[in-house]
Parts: sequence; C-alpha cells; structure tokens
Amino acid sequence: MNIPATDCALANRVLLWIGLLTAVAVLLATTIAVPPASGQTARPGGISGPQTSLAQAVRVAEQQTGGRARKAEMERTRGTDVYEIKIVSKERSAKVFVDPVSGNVLRVVSPGVISSFGHVFDREDHVKEQAVLARLEASPMSLVSAIETAERETGGRAVEAALAGFHGSTRFEVRVVKDLTTHRVMVDPATANVVAVPARGKRKDHDD
Repeated sequence: MNIPATDCALANRVLLWIGLLTAVAVLLATTIAVPPASGQTARPGGISGPQTSLAQAVRVAEQQTGGRARKAEMERTRGTDVYEIKIVSKERSAKVFVDPVSGNVLRVVSPGVISSFGHVFDREDHVKEQAVLARLEASPMSLVSAIETAERETGGRAVEAALAGFHGSTRFEVRVVKDLTTHRVMVDPATANVVAVPARGKRKDHDD
C-alpha cells in the first residue's frame, strides 16, 4: 500500500509539533519544581532565608557552651555567611560560629591565655560581662524567646538580636526582614511583648 507523499509530510509535521510541545511542557515543569538556592529555604510570606534560623543557631550555641547568648547576627567570614553568637557565662565569654545551612557549630573562639592573664590586671571587661550575665539570668525571657516573639509579632525573619538597655530597663532589640525591608523592634522581657521602637536619638545601649 502506497501512502501519498503529502500525507507523509503532514504526519511528520504533526509528530514534530507533538515533540516540541512535550519538550516545552517538560521544561516548564522542571522550572516550576526548582527548589530554593542551596542553603536557602522558602518561608511563609515569600521570604527566603537560611535553613537554620537565628533562634535555632542561638540554641545550638548555648547548648555547646552552657552559657547565655547576649547577641546573635549573620556575619560574612572567610567569604562565607555564618551565624556569630556571643556567649557569656560565669567561667568565660566566647564567640560561637554556626553554619546556617547545617546548623552545626563551626568553631568556638574564647579569650586566649594572654587575654585571660591580662584580666588579672584589668578586670573591666570581665566585670562588664558578668553584669550582662546577671541581667540575662534575671530576665524572664531569653534571647531565643525574644527572637521568636519578634518574628511572631511582625511575620518577618530575624537577622540580628541583642540584649539592650533602654532608660535603665532591660530590652531585647531584634532586627527582622519582611517584604525585603528591615525593621527594628524592641521586646520587653517583663511582658514578653513587642514595645514601641525608640525614636532616633533616644538612649539605647547594646551590651557588646
């Protein structure tokens, strides 16, 4: 049985179009299914961020050292983004670096022998650290709780948090990102609520 050449050409065109449509469909499906970039995870509200949250990094750092976190932020170290958590305890102070992807502790940096020996002659830093620790221990709220409160109240993602003093009162200052904008909020540990952000120029001291 002989098939006319015109019919063969038409059949070939139909097959070609079917192949092209199939390829386009596969390409679109692949594009839609692409996950967030490595080290990033999708969050409610379309916010992308590290797989390990700031609050989770603080928990890991406190468990590693047995101390209390007074400041936490994302830093770029050696060309890589890492969480830097400042810890105080009765025995020592330390900086804990946490991987935002795996949530593992990368390293712990404590004052060396020379720095520790120097404190025998100049105990100003040690006294300040112990005063910060006393405020943290007296506070009914931890840095982790302050971060979680700020995120819950604002719907954003915390990128920095620290113990702060405001007119002699203990506060936690948390910076959150929402809709690509950074917002600064103050959390009152006495009420566990977000309070008004102090106006520029008002007294507000970090315990760095």
